[in-house]
Amino acid sequence: MKKSLKRTLCALMAFTSVASAGLVGCNKAVPDTDQTLQIYVYKAGYGTKWCTDLIEVFQQQDWVKEKYPNLIIPKPTINGVDSFAETRLSAGEKGNSFDLMFAINLDYNTGPNGDFLDLTDVVYGSNVPGENVKWSEKSLESYNESNTYIDPMDLSSKRQYLTSWAGGMNTILYNETLLNQFTDKLPNTTDELIEICAQVKANEGQKNDKYNKGYSFMEYGTGSYFVHMMPIYWAQYEGITNYKNFWNGIDNNRYSKGIFEQKGRLYALEVMEELLDSKNAYLTRSAPTLEFMQAQTLFLQGNGLFFCNGDWFDNEMASIRQQIIEEQGYIDTFKTMKMPIVSKLGEKLGITDAELSAIVDYVDGTTSVEPTFASTKSYTNAEVIAAVREARTVVHSLGPNHQAGIPHYAKGKDVAIDFLRFMATDIAQESYIQSTGGASLPFKYKLKEKNMELYNSLGTMQQTRHDYFGSSQYEVYTLPSNRAFPLFQYGGVKAFTREEYFTDFFAEKKGDPKNWWTAQKYFDETIKAWTDVKWQNALSLSGLLA
Repeated sequence: MKKSLKRTLCALMAFTSVASAGLVGCNKAVPDTDQTLQIYVYKAGYGTKWCTDLIEVFQQQDWVKEKYPNLIIPKPTINGVDSFAETRLSAGEKGNSFDLMFAINLDYNTGPNGDFLDLTDVVYGSNVPGENVKWSEKSLESYNESNTYIDPMDLSSKRQYLTSWAGGMNTILYNETLLNQFTDKLPNTTDELIEICAQVKANEGQKNDKYNKGYSFMEYGTGSYFVHMMPIYWAQYEGITNYKNFWNGIDNNRYSKGIFEQKGRLYALEVMEELLDSKNAYLTRSAPTLEFMQAQTLFLQGNGLFFCNGDWFDNEMASIRQQIIEEQGYIDTFKTMKMPIVSKLGEKLGITDAELSAIVDYVDGTTSVEPTFASTKSYTNAEVIAAVREARTVVHSLGPNHQAGIPHYAKGKDVAIDFLRFMATDIAQESYIQSTGGASLPFKYKLKEKNMELYNSLGTMQQTRHDYFGSSQYEVYTLPSNRAFPLFQYGGVKAFTREEYFTDFFAEKKGDPKNWWTAQKYFDETIKAWTDVKWQNALSLSGLLA
């Protein structure tokens, strides 16, 4: 790493520390009226320009001018302190003057006794301003699910107190310039992905190659975004309905601890184990010691072919990307890759991995002729293609934990409600995409169909991301947050009893192999841990027992 880039990273780390210690852009005293909208914005990878730009566009709308002739929206309060919103909310009405709060992880404070206004009717049940569609129908389904409050004493009383202010979808980013040294075809299946990783490892130390480090994946910390691949592979194998059945505690149409025997969890974790195993060294050994900005800078400098990351990457790395271009005179080409399909799905459907890959090309529209295959498990061709197409739609998101809420005592609550309603409009989608360099709000909006000029203005990484998540071949399905399910919130149900698989699989194996944490051991230990008594208690705590 060049010295100037090292200085940039040090400055970034220092800024993060300063931002975490205090406020940025605090407001002077403003009149607290029903036409004043005071906003707090958490500074994440998306930055905060998206909010200030949205405020400007919101104020320009004729219906807003007519409804709020004396509207005042002062400069938002901005910081990167995770707990700031919680601290202000705990101060109560006298200590919190914000009318609208864009923060993270606010759902601890929802429900009829919480601090937030019920948005079920006034936002979710309203029409999008200027558009003939209901807000909840334009918002992506799983975000609605993730932001639903469910009372364990009355599971039918579903209400919504929060919305999401970031799409947050993540997948695998890749360095096309380097990957082309090994293959001209993106991996459609996990077996194909692992084959590429093995090929890269075999290339380690070759003198005349631009990339010869021997590892495929860049990552940071001990889990970070890498672990979000697991639920995707799990849902690909089981299907979306069965994946949700797990979190709803349903096996064979009844509440049963048999959910823990779902093989999709095991097969997904086996892929993670293969990719993380220290003997394979498919992932950079320095991952646990790297901060996220360090890892992302290394990736942009040509270290690693793949990086599990999200729609915030381009915005977060814009200045460093430009600095690399100025110092090197060029930068590699980076794009977004569709998640490979877990190869075990092919075995489940009775087809080979090559046939699975060919079907993926067909459902993606890469090929126009249905491939020839015959299931050895008695599935029809239509059933096989439908299962592969559904698997291809599954994506994961961190967006549901980026939440917005209106304190129920806010004087400017009506303006805040209309601001959230406005965020569903096409006008707002375009403003957000423009401000963040391509990231999206969690609403149904296909950029290439709506605004080709804006699409063409984006970098290749964001263009390919919009190609993926705004596919004309199928609608993607973002997995809902675990907290959308009472069994997770109240019953303590998790995918596995132990959840340290990143460090367990990545660590060098020493001692007795019987003590090593493998995917199979995770699976077996979880089944063993869920006794009848523990299961019945989880159902009871979650309101699932009569």
